[in-house]
This record gives sequence, C-alpha cells and structure tokens, in this order.
Amino acid sequence: MATTSPLTRPDPARRPTAPADEFRAEGYGDHPYAPTARHLAKGTAPEPIELHVDDVSEVLMRRITIPVGGSTGRHYHPGDVLAVVEQGELTHVAANGTTHVYHSGDALLEPRGDEHVHEGLNTGSDEVVLLVTYLNSSAGPLAVSVG
Repeated sequence: MATTSPLTRPDPARRPTAPADEFRAEGYGDHPYAPTARHLAKGTAPEPIELHVDDVSEVLMRRITIPVGGSTGRHYHPGDVLAVVEQGELTHVAANGTTHVYHSGDALLEPRGDEHVHEGLNTGSDEVVLLVTYLNSSAGPLAVSVG
C-alpha cells in the first residue's frame, strides 16, 4: 500500500481553478499554490464609520436573514456591529424614533451600548440579508433584548 507524505504537494498540473466569483491573489503570478479570495460584501456608508476597538477580543461574522414582515425586535449590542445589506431593504428604527432605510450595498454601524437601542424591520417585498461583523470585548451576548 502506497503512502503519501504530509509534505507532498499536489501536482500543479491538476490544481483546481478558482470559481467564477473568486479571484487569485495579486503578486503570485501563475504560482500553483497562490491563494484565492471571494468578496463576501462591500457596502457604502452614508457617513464615516467610527469603530471602537480598544477592548475587542472577539470578532464574529454572521449572515442574518429577516423574512418579509419580520423584525429583529428592540435590542442593543454590547460591542460595535458593522453590517452590509447584501439583499433587500432594511428599515432601522432608533430608540428616539429616527428611521433610516438601508438598501442592498449600504453599510451601517450599530454602536455599542444600551443608549443605542434599535430595531431592524423588513418592510420590503424581499428577504433582507445582512452580512454582519460583531466586535465584542468578551464572549458575552451579541445582542440584549429590550422590552
């Protein structure tokens, strides 16, 4: 029975090609083991985003889907949350009643702290899909519900 050394690299002639939505990293030329990358989300914020990362020790990324007519419920986050709307139309309602509608391709920041209570609503005709990055100072909750 033949064995393969764990250090044996695959035959470069048989290397897989990157799927259509991936691209090869720059600077590697035609190197057979060059990394590939796939853009997951890119969004533009209506104003500059200021993140607070001084005590961040946990980073978590999620894809969140809100069905038509659905809601996140009123809540706040212990850490900053950065999101990109991948699909749909998100209506964001702050505790003071300020409403902002985010569309596909928009980026938003939900600042940390109980003074930033908000709710996300899907009032559109398609699911809302968000790509979200949580920046937390510990392994605590990602969100805290507010009655």
